[in-house]
Amino acid sequence: MKKLFMMLAVLTLFIGCAPANQASENEAEQLVEEEINGQEAVEAEGLKIISPQGAPALTLIPIVNDGKNEVVTVEGADAITAELSKPTPEYDVIIAPTNLGVKLASTGNSSYKLLAVVDWGNLYIVGSDETALDEGHELAAFGENAVPGLVFNKAYSDVKANVTFYNDVSDAREMLLSQNADAALLAEPAATATIAAAKKNGMELKVISNVQEKWGDEGFPMAALFVNSKTYEANKSMYEDLLTKMDEYADAVSEDTAAQVVSDIESKGAEFYGVPNAEIIGKSYQRINIDITKASECKDQIAQFLEIFNVTDIDDALITE
Repeated sequence: MKKLFMMLAVLTLFIGCAPANQASENEAEQLVEEEINGQEAVEAEGLKIISPQGAPALTLIPIVNDGKNEVVTVEGADAITAELSKPTPEYDVIIAPTNLGVKLASTGNSSYKLLAVVDWGNLYIVGSDETALDEGHELAAFGENAVPGLVFNKAYSDVKANVTFYNDVSDAREMLLSQNADAALLAEPAATATIAAAKKNGMELKVISNVQEKWGDEGFPMAALFVNSKTYEANKSMYEDLLTKMDEYADAVSEDTAAQVVSDIESKGAEFYGVPNAEIIGKSYQRINIDITKASECKDQIAQFLEIFNVTDIDDALITE
């Protein structure tokens, strides 16, 4: 700050003595602003990050555990929408549903832009066997007008079973466990928890269809990491470090290292991530499909996914350099 005050004094003196064609008041103000921004970038100790609880928050396990950044998790999408829409951004990074963040950015209602996709879908159909998708069977689904329902309807346009949509994933789960449905569209970790609950009651359930595989490619870009575009350049190296840590952690997880995931979640608490318990995540982590992919590497997949939301003009919402 002493350096900043000295610069202000020098600039004031310089403006007072210099001819008009050498330095204007506007130029001086611009120099001061650049210095202030530079100080902020240098002195920042970490990034402020917010994420919805559930699968998106699990992408941040290594970031939470290293303690170098401030991470906040919230229940539901309302708080995320509010943060994305603020004219003066409070957070450096927001993990958000891809469709939500891109739609706001592409319409000029957000200062945040998509830097990377972090989650490629966690939807599965659970039942006793594959015949549950055939004619004459009941399939319980959820999120009819949201991501789960829209993705399901496009990927399973040829399904023969009678599909009934319920309010949320817990309702679809209960229909399956009460045997009022032969199969259910579920999201992880609810899918793994449902299979375990059924086994305790003598029911044998399993994943009978992978929605991501049915969609195609690597799945669909369910959640993404959005950054404050106004400070992106100043914090660029920090964002790169963030993505690298997230990617390396996800790539290292396997069945043999699931115990580490359990330990990492327990160190902060399952309630922070908004999940039932750490053990369930250890068993389902790989089916949550965490894969950190920069927007520049998956622009076509993002565009294809957003077509189901009638969002087509996405160039200004992505960072693809």
